[in-house]
Amino acid sequence: MRLLIKTMLLVILAATVLLTGCSDTETHTLRLGMMPAVDIAPFYHASESGIFDEHGLEVELVLFTNAQNRQTALQTNQIDGAMTDLVALATNVAGDFPLHGVLSTEGIFPLLVRDPADLAADSSAGDNRRPTIGVMEISITNYAAQMYLRQHHGDMQFEPVFINEIPTRLAAVSQGQVTGGIFPEPVASIGEANGLHKLVYPDIPRESLDIIAVTDSALQTKPEAIRALTAAYSQAAAELNTDPSLTLDILYRYIPNLPPQARELINLPAYRPAHLPSDGFLAEIIEWTEGVRGQSLGIQPADLVDRSYL
Repeated sequence: MRLLIKTMLLVILAATVLLTGCSDTETHTLRLGMMPAVDIAPFYHASESGIFDEHGLEVELVLFTNAQNRQTALQTNQIDGAMTDLVALATNVAGDFPLHGVLSTEGIFPLLVRDPADLAADSSAGDNRRPTIGVMEISITNYAAQMYLRQHHGDMQFEPVFINEIPTRLAAVSQGQVTGGIFPEPVASIGEANGLHKLVYPDIPRESLDIIAVTDSALQTKPEAIRALTAAYSQAAAELNTDPSLTLDILYRYIPNLPPQARELINLPAYRPAHLPSDGFLAEIIEWTEGVRGQSLGIQPADLVDRSYL
């Protein structure tokens, strides 16, 4: 009887050790909101190629074509995090909606115009007309327009025209209702394929404007998943940088209504390993946002990001 009891105890102990050992290979889950932009390629590549699996991750990528729907999904905890931008992140945090950026992504925001000459008013002839630029009011598009015209067009002043919906903004530029507009790639290349001029400013911004922000709930309950996400992203980014055609294939598989004629026009970023903006750049974004809103946000750079997952 004693031998039987000892044997049973050994079996139970062995099973416990095996189960404990298996915990290291536990699969972690995340549900992330994506937007139709060039930023998404490393995430979908990681999903398709098995990189997420290698890092013990099961990631559901949900593509939103409307920023408000993405915001609703975040606030109702339908997703753990989402691709957003630094201005939106600062606005959310200042509004007591707890989000933290954990991973910068590589967005590109060209300026589309019907005629580049419209951005060169002749001041010697007394031409004080200001170009009209279609943007969202408190958004990275407004910030980008100001930086572009300030640094590359003689500190030109412009009249912002607030058009939130991207298709409506694109139509306004095409129909001459505004001088130009700011659009994310690859949407900007759709406009270029339809005859608009696409202006790209590689030196602006000096750091990434887009970011993956996660909810406080996800930070508290899924830290290992977030840490694995940043590692998987770095691996996927490195692979995409060696094959631009692979990146374009991914964009065409997952972003709806991309016309074939835009493929060769799309500006692709260099996808960097997992990183976050510097505190100095975050402070600049906070200050700009405060200026647009006309009030202090009451936040600091450290309130916007969590660097412990890099």
